[in-house]
Amino acid sequence: MSVTDRDAQPSGDPLADLSEQVSAFFTRPRVYSQHQWWWWAAVAVFAGFIPQIWSGGYYNNIEIDAGLYMLVALGFYLQFALAGQFSFATMAYYATGAYIFAWAVSNYGFFWAFVFAVVVTAVFGGLTKLLLYRSPLIHFAIATLAVAGLAGIVYEHVLVGITGGDQGRFGIPTPSLFGYQFDNEVRQYYLIAAVVMVVLALLIFFERSPGQRDTVFARDMGPVARNTGLRVNWIQITGFAAGAGIIGAAGVLLASTSGFVGIDTFSISTALTVLLFVLLGGIGSIWGPVLGVIALYVLPQVFLSHILVDEDIIYAAAILLVILFLPGGLTSLPTEITMRYRAIRVRLDRK
Repeated sequence: MSVTDRDAQPSGDPLADLSEQVSAFFTRPRVYSQHQWWWWAAVAVFAGFIPQIWSGGYYNNIEIDAGLYMLVALGFYLQFALAGQFSFATMAYYATGAYIFAWAVSNYGFFWAFVFAVVVTAVFGGLTKLLLYRSPLIHFAIATLAVAGLAGIVYEHVLVGITGGDQGRFGIPTPSLFGYQFDNEVRQYYLIAAVVMVVLALLIFFERSPGQRDTVFARDMGPVARNTGLRVNWIQITGFAAGAGIIGAAGVLLASTSGFVGIDTFSISTALTVLLFVLLGGIGSIWGPVLGVIALYVLPQVFLSHILVDEDIIYAAAILLVILFLPGGLTSLPTEITMRYRAIRVRLDRK
């Protein structure tokens, strides 16, 4: 009998066994000690004050764009970091949400057009993963690049009645909920911020659920997960579809706040930028995409806009620094500091 087997046997003392069972029942998973809801509340409060701190047309546009980038990055995070599927079809889902909403909003209103566009985009993402579920990681990424290219051709040359073709679609009405018009930039920022906070709340709920454990298990140990009875393919398809739906929601908000959707808006360079957001922020936490957008987009726009430096140089320098000195991304910085501090203390104690 191994040590593990011996440890698993009852001790013979009913009170001791009952105590161990009660202790195991009340043992909180590690994620519960991360104070996710406190961080969520703090971010929500800070987001509410942002338009009061940085006001004016220039800053309002930055705030709106940052919110849209965060939504796209969170969707990509769900596909890549959780479902384990690297995709270049990000902009195809972004465009799908925008175009479907622009077509449906005049008939169904903002709310139902929003829901319809998100559902259609999620189905599109799920079908993409379903058709390519046998593809290895690299092959899947290349195939999604082809999906993005085909979607662009279809939107520009085939579905002209829905998308407006190469001329784009104009006159998309501003958001309206229950008679309240989001008809200026500050109101539109608050709408986008509310959607971002709802998505973050849903991801926190998911992270604290058994679904997170199963998704990570299926991502990291697929064959073993199948042997335990998990439906690995369906878990990954669902995760990928959910990420596409979040990206589609960003497309809806882009269309409704800008009033125009054109095919040039959805380029592969934006998809690569979103990838950089997630990598810089860190793929180990839902806060990684948020921090990545702040570090790579918001801070340079606010504090470096007067310096004539190409943003590509900033992106390249930031990524190199993170890869060399902080491979876990910005979210791993507290852990890195703690580990280095403990290592220094150990060295000092030995002296």
